[in-house]
Formats: sequence, C-alpha cells, structure tokens
Amino acid sequence: MLRKVSLLCILLLLFTAVRGQDPSQVELLRQAYNKNSTSLLYQFFDNWSNAVSSNENEAKSKWVAEAHKVFAAFYQPLQLDRIGCRSEDQDLYKNIPYFIVQDTLQAIYVTDTIPISPDELEAYYTNRINQIYSEDIIRNKQLDMLRRFKERGELSLKFDFDYYGFSGGKIPTTKVDSTISFRPPVNFPNKRIVYLTTEYKQLLDDFLGNIHVGLGQEGIMQVAYSKGESRKRMEFFNNAVQIFYGHWGGYWQYETYPKATSIVFDSQMQRAIVFFRFVYEGGEVIMEKQNGEWTIISGKLTWIE
Repeated sequence: MLRKVSLLCILLLLFTAVRGQDPSQVELLRQAYNKNSTSLLYQFFDNWSNAVSSNENEAKSKWVAEAHKVFAAFYQPLQLDRIGCRSEDQDLYKNIPYFIVQDTLQAIYVTDTIPISPDELEAYYTNRINQIYSEDIIRNKQLDMLRRFKERGELSLKFDFDYYGFSGGKIPTTKVDSTISFRPPVNFPNKRIVYLTTEYKQLLDDFLGNIHVGLGQEGIMQVAYSKGESRKRMEFFNNAVQIFYGHWGGYWQYETYPKATSIVFDSQMQRAIVFFRFVYEGGEVIMEKQNGEWTIISGKLTWIE
C-alpha cells in the first residue's frame, strides 16, 4: 500500500513538471488560500515577478523591438481615460499591488502611411478611391460615400484587415509578425509586474477551477460568472490583483487591462495604432513619436461584447 501511495505521488509530481508548473509555487498558492494568508499570496506574486522578466532585449526584428516601446507608452492602467475608457473605470486598479501583463502579441502590421487628422484622412481616402476605381460611376459613388462619412463625423482609420467600415479605401497593410513572445518593460510606483506565461496561466486555471453560471442561464442579458469554490478563490486572489471571469463562460481573464492585441506601424515608425481589449470591450489608440518618444494622441472604445 505504501509503495502504491509513493508511486502515485511521484506520478503527480512528474505530471506537474510536464505541464511546466513550479511545484513550490503551486504549493505556496494552495497554502496561501487554505490559511487565508495575504502575505503568502504576495510571496507567490513576488516569486513570480522575480522568475519572469521583460524580454525586450530578445526582440527578433526592429518591428518587435519598437512594439515593446510602443506598449510601454500605451500601457496606462492607472490613467485609463488616456485610452478612451469611461470615468467610472478610472480607479479599477488603483488599490491593487500587482499588475498581470500579457506575454504575447497577436500581430504586427506595417503600412506606408497612417493619416490621423480629418484632413489627412479625407485626402488619403480620396486618393485611394481615385487609384482603385477606374469607372466614373463607381468612383463617384465611393467619393459620395466618403463625403457622407465625413459629414456624420464617422470618417476614421480603417485597415484592410478590418471587417467593418468604409470599404472604398481601407489602408493596405503587410503582416510582418504574429503570435509574438512579448513582455514589454513596464514600471509603476508601488506596483510589481508579473507576466502571464503559458505555465502561469495553467497554474491559475488549475487553482481557480471553472465552476460558473453560463451565459444567458439566468436571463437573456446575463453574462457568465463564477460561483461556488471558484468564486471564493477568485475573491481571495483579488487581494493581490483584479481578474475577471470570461463574458462567454469557460475561461478567466487574467491580464491587468488594457491588453494590446495588435499594432500597426507606418513604414517610418513615426506613427502607430494599438488595438486593445479592456475587460469586455475594446478599442484603438493612436500613437505618435515626438522628440524620439512614443506619445498617446487619442484613444477610444469601438466595440463591446
């Protein structure tokens, strides 16, 4: 019997190692929860922070290297109004000691130019329409649509990978990289940074579990939410961070928002557009390099789940 128990323990340890999790961290988080110890929870996060650092110096191309710099300027969880979030969200992360930052970026695109002012946009789209459409009737219809968009204040940046928007002159792009290992160097006074690696995501998934009420089970407008033991563990975990249960159910949202999904650069790397997620919404931020430093020009939310 003793040999069977020992063998089982060895197999469990091997299984944990295969999944890439640190057994000591798994045990520390378990102890922190069982003892309801915030100090042990903080130790878990401190260990995590010390073990995983920025990989800016490992960038494999100039685009990825510059994307790290763009993100460092864009990432403003304590000043969410700068990227267009609502006033009621401004203090979401004010009192938490740790930020969980993404460790991947979906894609980087490059385009010849990024027009941002209304006049630049109108001139760019007009030129594109004249280049694309040779038939007068079709070209004039597109120009008329452009005028209507401008009159309604709906003329905005639209790229060729966008599904919605003005079709007459979407800005062509080239994807230069995708699914990028991406841990930008970000720092905030009185906050510690941890990066959400695949291994740590799995560790947290295992710890929190997935007990929940599904989307729409309690009403047509009700989003999925955690319950029971998963809810209790989330509330304990949120003594250190702020996480959310996924809108659609079946997953957790760990990152301290905003989370950048993709970045578009102009060819000279003087302007950039950052597409981002914020909890159950998302949007885009216009960035420009001024005196050698990336600066936020404007930001807005453009979609909601």
